[in-house]
Amino acid sequence: MPTIPFFKHATQREIIITRLCCGADAVVMLCCAVYLVGCYHAMGLRWPWLTAALLVGYFLADLFSGLVHWVVDTWLDERMLGRGIAMTREHHTHPSHVLLYEFLDQAALGAAPSAVVVGSAAAVTALFPVSALTYALMIVWLVIATCMLFGMSFHNLAHWPVRPPLLRIAQRLHLVCSPEHHWRHHREHTIRYCVINGWANYPCDGLRLWSRLEWLVTVTTGRAPRADDTDWQRKLNDTGVFVGPPRSVG
Repeated sequence: MPTIPFFKHATQREIIITRLCCGADAVVMLCCAVYLVGCYHAMGLRWPWLTAALLVGYFLADLFSGLVHWVVDTWLDERMLGRGIAMTREHHTHPSHVLLYEFLDQAALGAAPSAVVVGSAAAVTALFPVSALTYALMIVWLVIATCMLFGMSFHNLAHWPVRPPLLRIAQRLHLVCSPEHHWRHHREHTIRYCVINGWANYPCDGLRLWSRLEWLVTVTTGRAPRADDTDWQRKLNDTGVFVGPPRSVG
């Protein structure tokens, strides 16, 4: 029987916040696009440089998605971001539920930090005289902002039960994250945080970046990573305070 996710139903406040976050990131994308269109003929940047900027942006977007994912999974709880954190924890216990949420339900987790960080970077870039460097940087910011808005959509492709041939090809070419690549995160939870295309996972996991950052944060602040995960799972299993069994549709 079809079911809906535990946290499917959002409050009006949550709906407003998610839409504001997504709208803010969309504004950043629009401003970057206007800059690029307006300055294109003045710059005359050659295609090899445009392609390089796109690839750099796509890699950095993957890295940024991993950083956000790591922070959300490791250090935040429902008292900080409420339903957004609960949804990510639900995804770890019921991975397929992520496919049943609407786009705007999930997009805000990536759109909010993108609007702040990428928006600030784009604003600073626009203050400088137009040059090949500023133009290339604006391409990078546009790619990152776009990928972060659609980051969960990229991630969800790795959970599709039936994948069209074109998607399979794109995943084999590592243009988007593949199920085989992403599912290691669901088995180990401390690696493969980057979910756009997975490119950044290779250097991050090879350098043990996330575990080293966790050690640094713990030494600096005394906080333990994923400290309340056990309590959350216990309440989930014993009391159902945070969630209940999947509810039937209709």
